[in-house]
Amino acid sequence: MSGNFQKYIDEHLAQAKLFQDQQEAERKKKADEARVKAESRKSLMLFLGQFIDSAIKFGTLTSAQSELYLTNYRKEYGDSALVAKYLALVVQLITHPQTGVESTTARFGNGGLIWRGQTYQNSRELCEAVVALLADFNPFDNSIVWFEYLLQEVFAEESAIAAEPYLDRWRTTYVPMIIKLVEQEKNSVQIPDIDNLTTDDLFIIQSLTGGF
Repeated sequence: MSGNFQKYIDEHLAQAKLFQDQQEAERKKKADEARVKAESRKSLMLFLGQFIDSAIKFGTLTSAQSELYLTNYRKEYGDSALVAKYLALVVQLITHPQTGVESTTARFGNGGLIWRGQTYQNSRELCEAVVALLADFNPFDNSIVWFEYLLQEVFAEESAIAAEPYLDRWRTTYVPMIIKLVEQEKNSVQIPDIDNLTTDDLFIIQSLTGGF
């Protein structure tokens, strides 16, 4: 009787050991797969980043290339990092040594903006051209206050703004400041409470703004 009981215990222990070994093998397999995937993504993002930098440098960047890069960048690093990278790409484009933005007027808001050999009447036109090259993606919707700020920095001291995306403070200080500028612009005009307006006054606001 005791022999059969010991046999039962041994078989049970053997089954438990086999189960543990299988679990460990599965865990190791998943860990290896995750490591390979992570290394692959790291290599991919490094390649894409170098490719985009090279395309900007030699003036061959296309909207399709930008879209592929920005899509994968968002997937890999998230929305916050995407905004920082997007602004960095804009800086690279408008401070390019050969094709960066310049102005034939003392104030860029008065027109005469030139970028990549093309002339633009105002900062909105130029912003739209830059956004079009970056996959028609503007993380700030229709706002251009962020773009005009970058232009001001370019014309104030181009070498300084060109270096900013490579500094640690770019993501911790510079980008948050630009985001704050956009938020301030959105909240610069407060629409009155509709319940406090007469029909005539509401009509005046609607005629000015095109509606709410």
